[in-house]
Amino acid sequence: MKNRILLLLIFYLIANSCGIYKTHHKNKLIDFKNNQIPKNTLKLNGYYFAELERDVIKGFDKFDGTKIKYLTAFFIYEDGFMVNIRGIEGITTYSCAEKESYENTYESAHKTIESMLDFQNSEIKRTKRMCGFKPNNIENKGLVKVNDNNIKIQFYSIEMQNPNKDSFNSAYLYELNGTIKSDTSFVIASETQFRTNKTTIENTLFQFKQTKQKPNIENYFNKNENRFK
Repeated sequence: MKNRILLLLIFYLIANSCGIYKTHHKNKLIDFKNNQIPKNTLKLNGYYFAELERDVIKGFDKFDGTKIKYLTAFFIYEDGFMVNIRGIEGITTYSCAEKESYENTYESAHKTIESMLDFQNSEIKRTKRMCGFKPNNIENKGLVKVNDNNIKIQFYSIEMQNPNKDSFNSAYLYELNGTIKSDTSFVIASETQFRTNKTTIENTLFQFKQTKQKPNIENYFNKNENRFK
């Protein structure tokens, strides 16, 4: 029994790292082979972030009565490729980030992202491999399409196909639609989950923050083109 459990665990880790899962909604994808972000529409030498809050999880007495501040960020590239990092807090200790202080502020959360970008260039091979934004995994990778003042963002999330019955073995597509306000901001008005065909209305502002570097990975979709035929 122990050997069987160990084999299942090893298979899960390999599957998650190598991308062995079913990819859904490929027919809904933006045409990544013919996609470019038009010049002068959005600044791309950094990331776009939204300032969000969530309720405190019970048991964290230090933060009782307050909201946890966190960031969702999009790194957008010239060819329309996108890397999404979600739920980044200033108070959490991440394996691929280090800071001198941990505070429940947006500034502290931004410092976490900056540290994550530094960790991808670590001289320690194991750290560099673990903190390299998982180039071979579709999780949180996506595409961006800009048409006039409209912006469409798609990204994949790894989820269970049959909850409570199997592992995280399926990649499901999400789509955000909104309006570009300037070359440093846009507003997301809706989110569609293709798995349930449900659309929710939003009003989320994303603002630009310049950085010295971005996740140093290839366009996942171009690299794995055959997967999306």
